[in-house]
Amino acid sequence: MFEKPLDSNRDNPDRDGLWAQVLQRVADRVGLGAFETWFRPVILAGWDESSCKLVVPNQPFRRCFVDNYSDLLKQAMNQLLDTPVELHVSAAEAETDTDVPQSLPVVHASALKSEPEQKPWLIEQLWMRGAVGIVGGPPKMLKTWLALEMAVSVASRSPCLGTFPVHASGPVLLFAAEDSQSKVRSRLESLARHHGFDLEQIDLQVITADTLRLDRATDQGRLEATVMFYKPVLLVLDPLVRLHSLDENQSGPMAALLGFFRALQRKTGAAIAIVHHARKNISPSAGAGNTLRGSGDLYAWVDSLICVQRRRDRVTLLAEHRSAPGLGPLPIELSPSLAPNQVPYLRLASVAADETPEHDSLPNRILNLLEGAASPLTTDNIRSSLHVRKQRVVDTLRQLCEENEIVRVGNAYILRATPGGAHQKKSQRPGVPVPVS
Repeated sequence: MFEKPLDSNRDNPDRDGLWAQVLQRVADRVGLGAFETWFRPVILAGWDESSCKLVVPNQPFRRCFVDNYSDLLKQAMNQLLDTPVELHVSAAEAETDTDVPQSLPVVHASALKSEPEQKPWLIEQLWMRGAVGIVGGPPKMLKTWLALEMAVSVASRSPCLGTFPVHASGPVLLFAAEDSQSKVRSRLESLARHHGFDLEQIDLQVITADTLRLDRATDQGRLEATVMFYKPVLLVLDPLVRLHSLDENQSGPMAALLGFFRALQRKTGAAIAIVHHARKNISPSAGAGNTLRGSGDLYAWVDSLICVQRRRDRVTLLAEHRSAPGLGPLPIELSPSLAPNQVPYLRLASVAADETPEHDSLPNRILNLLEGAASPLTTDNIRSSLHVRKQRVVDTLRQLCEENEIVRVGNAYILRATPGGAHQKKSQRPGVPVPVS
């Protein structure tokens, strides 16, 4: 970290020289990323024979610094001086009287910071820029392959699955907890080769720690320091179940873990994609968010969600976003490599004519759904079953009510009774515009 240590005179200590030597010892212990994050902002305010005074940027920084690094710092000081040194760490923020409430910072709306207009996508239609989210699905359903394909695409700025443009390329950081390093490398090499690159040409870094338990403050700090150092555009963590020891069905502990991911994204700007398992025995007609295993907070937390499911004996991809239209379902598959003895790569699968879904209008799809329902359906029931944005469902339900096709019962809907007990599809009636799906 420093070109050479400074000589110390213990009879008349050179304060700055000793501090430089302390920092050198610390840097050798914690690594460059953690050093730049936690020690570079620290200011030496005073040092005598028995105590050392440091100033850090703020109170949250002070708490983390003292909890994680004070013992290491004191050990380095004691080794240099051969005498115990008492460490005093204070925050640069002025101390205030806790009995007197302080007003919150406020600015006029026109004074808020603005950013240059930019496309909202990291990977168009698949993942939003700076989004936290989940790549979810049952076991053996190509979740890891899809996450690796996203990583290679962003790192190489080449279209994901050969179709979806990348709008914000850059470094990618990956942690793969369940696969060996050799397997991860062979898959990444195959995907990079399919994108037209050697693996050495793309900025894709892999965390090789044996374990990473992000319900622990220590590992949270280690991951944050790593992300701060490598500054990835995309962080891929695979899978969620190997990142903690919590009960995924308990909303409180899971909310705290998800809060850490959200805070990490806001601090670093990196998009975060976490691979997660789906519940067992979930119908393909269930909404994508309802398939995720564990607390409902997981679905509420995501900005982008990619769900892989099996439909008609094909693995399909479905994407949902907090602030953009959804995508799919689209079939995906592993394609054999053209080179012998090499692993396959992931691609969009071709769709045979007899597999192409009927592109019916949304009004007819809702009418068909209500016709087959055993009880009235709410707006959320309909939206989840048809994978359509809620506002489109609300508008279409209003249209069908005005045209006397359906009846609202409380907060749910049923078909209006007809003499024949059936309804006439709008696509069969000329002159009625069909909304575009």
